[in-house]
Amino acid sequence: MIAESFTFAHIAYLVLEAVLQTVIIAVSGFWASHVGLLPKQAQKYISLLNVDLFTPALIFSKLARNLSMAKILEIAIIPLFFVLTTGISFTSGKLISKFLELDKDETNFVVANSVFGNSNSLPVSLTVSLAYTLPNLTWDQIPNDNRDNVASRGILYLLIFQQIGQMLRWSWGYNKLMRWTGENQHHMPPSQIQAHLEARRGLEESANMGGGSGDPVISSSMWVKVCNRFKSAFLKFKSHLNPPLCSMLIAVLVAAITPIQHELYSADGFLNNTLAEAIDQLGSVSIPLILIVLGSNLYPSEETFNKTHSHKKLVFGSIVGRMILPSCVLLPIIAMTVKYINVSILDDPIFLVVGFLLTVSPPAIQLTQITQLNEFFEAEMANILFWGYAVLSLPVSILVVSAAIYTLQWAEPE
Repeated sequence: MIAESFTFAHIAYLVLEAVLQTVIIAVSGFWASHVGLLPKQAQKYISLLNVDLFTPALIFSKLARNLSMAKILEIAIIPLFFVLTTGISFTSGKLISKFLELDKDETNFVVANSVFGNSNSLPVSLTVSLAYTLPNLTWDQIPNDNRDNVASRGILYLLIFQQIGQMLRWSWGYNKLMRWTGENQHHMPPSQIQAHLEARRGLEESANMGGGSGDPVISSSMWVKVCNRFKSAFLKFKSHLNPPLCSMLIAVLVAAITPIQHELYSADGFLNNTLAEAIDQLGSVSIPLILIVLGSNLYPSEETFNKTHSHKKLVFGSIVGRMILPSCVLLPIIAMTVKYINVSILDDPIFLVVGFLLTVSPPAIQLTQITQLNEFFEAEMANILFWGYAVLSLPVSILVVSAAIYTLQWAEPE
């Protein structure tokens, strides 16, 4: 672990260097959007290109090269960590919503922002920068560990966390938390009110038509319902198989088959010098492009959204529920776990840094897409992202990473 001590000023300076690397690249994306080089339509195309090509290449290059069956078993703790952080963040969102006396739709919105943090653009770029900036993050359980391995492990931890979160975000988040319930129509847009009334009317008509008992049509309709549900479940499963997730599964398969892994990354042969190198180069584009798009997304849109009467409460509650309350519980838990439970990857210094970053990361950028699709508190979402990324991400990142380094020093066996 950490072999030498550093003053807070020294640690903060090193973290500042790493954070500023990401900030400068993101600012260039903001500038590109400002001068018209990256209009909204171009941002969407670049995001799709990154998600479908460059990010899967990054995932494959990092995982297929560095994974092994032993490591696959070790990282099984990450889903448990996800459940813990999600549960605490959910509770934080509920508590702050109750304190602010929010209604059901507003509470769901705050809970969604509290639960779905950014585990991709900001944490990934920060983790890579910190891996090459902070000293002594190598793991003593790995022979000849180096900064490249540290960065790869950090990305691995984040990607697994990200994929679990993405499936939950586009299922539970999209269909339940960030969709109008219809209970409080005073702040619903007119189009959503009409859609809600039509859907409600359709359900009532279906109930009235199927009122007879013992009718043979019911048995056939039940069969149709079963088939439709099976089809719906299959389509949902298929929708979750996004390119990054497929890339991760293929990488795990390659890592599990040692001869294939050897041909790609160990032998100085044809596949290593062509396919593997090409995938590495594609993956190297991913992180800068993620930050460029992040910066461009923060540039104010020409489209204006109507603010609700609880606008300030929703922004405040979402920021507190995401970046403040969960850390008060999770950071001590992570610190005590690293100190007293030396199991699996818990002893890896970069895992502690990743855990601390995930705990205080701003709400996920993808929530903007969901709010736009569902016309759900769009003005509030834009303001939350501004405060989370443009205002708080820099000082919070410096504080939390400095705390992570101090925790590593404290957890070091005497």
